[in-house]
Amino acid sequence: MRRPVQRVLRAAAIGCLALLLGGFVLASSGKVIDPKGDPIAGAQVCYAVAGTDELCVSADEEGVWELPPSRIDTITIRHDGFLPRDIRGGDHAEPIILKRAATILIKLQDADGNPIEKGEADILYSSGRQIGPFPISRAAGTRIRSLEPGPIVILGRSEGFAEGRAAESELRAGKETVAVVKLERGS
Repeated sequence: MRRPVQRVLRAAAIGCLALLLGGFVLASSGKVIDPKGDPIAGAQVCYAVAGTDELCVSADEEGVWELPPSRIDTITIRHDGFLPRDIRGGDHAEPIILKRAATILIKLQDADGNPIEKGEADILYSSGRQIGPFPISRAAGTRIRSLEPGPIVILGRSEGFAEGRAAESELRAGKETVAVVKLERGS
């Protein structure tokens, strides 16, 4: 319990320093919940600058958070199992809803079903959006978290094998999907 108090005190000190230095500042506050309306305790709420977190606080057990005054106008909220969300600074009267993320375990196998320990895979959404490559470096596969739910196809590659494609899968919010990509020997 001591750590959250230290964070709040540090955040308040930084906010006061920003005021003393003459910056235009507004505090930001709100509540973060899941799609069912339950608070997300421990969600990280951060001022973000060029993709880097400048100052972060954790939401309390009720999902409530408060950032000190700052010139930074973009806030990123994230928590394991949810998709990160960017919002504008300021006080938020309505709760901020984080969507549940999907997870996938990707395994590469040869035509006989033997695991391939080294390779890479891309995730291709039905919308045409492609993300990756993700390194596959274990026989048990590689787990990828914080993915947008939706229909996908996995493309897999490994040295000495032709590119392979898994059957279409559906990434479901809050669930883990397992995809096996069979690769044929060749180049």
